[in-house]
Order: sequence, then structure tokens, then C-alpha cells
Amino acid sequence: MVNQKFHTRSFISFGLFVVIFWLLISGTVLYISPPGRVAHWQQWTFFGFGKDQWQAQHTIFSYVFIILAIFHIFSLNWKNLWSYVKLKSKAGLRKKREFVTAIILSIAVFIGTNLNVPPFSSFYDLGEEIGFSWEEKTQKAPMPHTENMSLADVCTKFLNIDPAKAMDKLISQGLIVNSESEKLKQIAEGNGTSPSQIYALLSPETRRSGKGYGRMTIKAVADDLGLDSIEIIQVLKANNIEASEDEVIKDIATNTGRHPSEIMKIIKGEH
Repeated sequence: MVNQKFHTRSFISFGLFVVIFWLLISGTVLYISPPGRVAHWQQWTFFGFGKDQWQAQHTIFSYVFIILAIFHIFSLNWKNLWSYVKLKSKAGLRKKREFVTAIILSIAVFIGTNLNVPPFSSFYDLGEEIGFSWEEKTQKAPMPHTENMSLADVCTKFLNIDPAKAMDKLISQGLIVNSESEKLKQIAEGNGTSPSQIYALLSPETRRSGKGYGRMTIKAVADDLGLDSIEIIQVLKANNIEASEDEVIKDIATNTGRHPSEIMKIIKGEH
């Protein structure tokens, strides 16, 4: 088998093509991605990658592009480029209009973007609009980067509930929580969910509205409402509904031909 010589020029050309293609993809994704506070709060992903990963991809490939471009210009084409510059310097710049137009256009883009005027502002605003459309209006963070706060801090500052009870509540619903000092995002990552979902499980608004009870067990509902699970089971039994502490509200509703909200009304004595 004949050993083929490695062609540096072809390698750099192919490399530039691949890098430019990926920069186009990552740049587009970042253009339509939600703001960082929203992306981190909701654990936003696109094709399995989070915003931080897309930013890292775009940054690293930008530097790879610069390195390849430098090699392309100064290593492979430097002689041709220098000869062209010397030739033009002797003959004078013949295409002055084109040169001046390119400079003016570049300056106009720079100034227009900096002053945030159309059409540059319109293009930027479109990206912002698309980005914010990812945000789930019912699960806003109480403040930017709440996901970086500990469970204890979130409970005391925003939810007005005892951190120990909050921890027990999450554990009773099958979540893994190591300590009250664990950050919300760490709890979310360890359980394959988002910080917003963890917060929603503990939020007083969620408890008042009754949202999320369908996936909770009798014991979890009892802890959430401050009731005794045995009493709940007795109340349900009085309404011809058999249930156990570890049984999920949704399953109880399905087995009895009811809606989870009906089961909750019975438990709360609202039926």
C-alpha cells in the first residue's frame, strides 16, 4: 500500500469548512436560546446540550477558526499575499470605491449595533423575542440565578417553610436530597429534572392551586397539607376508596374512575 503524503493545505481548507459550518449552527442556537437565567432555571436544552455547552462549543470553535485562518494566511498564502500587497502599493490602490465602501459599511454596522437602531435592533430584538418565548410563565424564578442558592436559603427567603420539612417533602416524593445546604441546581441535576420543577414542588402557590398532587403519594399529600396520612386513608375509606400511604393520587383516581381533583376534594373535605 502506497503511503499518501499528508496535504496540509487540504487539511486546513476542510477544517475551515467544518468549523464555519459548526459556528453557523452554534451561533444560530445561541441566537434563539433563552437568557441565561431562564435557561439555567428551566434546565433548557437543545438537541441534548444546555446553553453553557453551546456557548463553550461556539467559543472554542471560534478560536479554532482563528488558528486555522492564521495558518491559511501566514503559512500557506503569505508569499502570494505579500506579493499582492507590494504590487498594489507600487501601482496604487485602483479599487478605491470598493475599499472605501467596505470600510464605511463595517463602520455603519458597528455604530448601528452599538446605538441599537434599525435594522440592527430589529434583528437583535427578534432573537430576544424567540429566546424569551422558551420561558414558562408559571415557573419564573423569584430572582435571577436562584438555582445557585441552597435549599435552605430558598426555603427561608422565598417560600417561608422549614428547610428540614422541605427536604423531607422532596424525599417523600422519590427525590434524592443529600442536605439542606445542597444547591437547587445540584438537586435538580441529581434527579434528572430542573430547578424550576423542584421549586414548584415546594411553592405555596403550587400547594394552594392543587397542582402536582396527582403524582404525589398519600403520605406526601399528608405532609404537604399538614394532615395525618392514616386519617386521609380513613376518610377515603369512608367514601368507598381503598388506598395506602405509598399509593399515588393519580393511580387511586384511575382505579376508582375519578379525576385526581375529586380525590383531593375528598381528602380536603370539600366534596
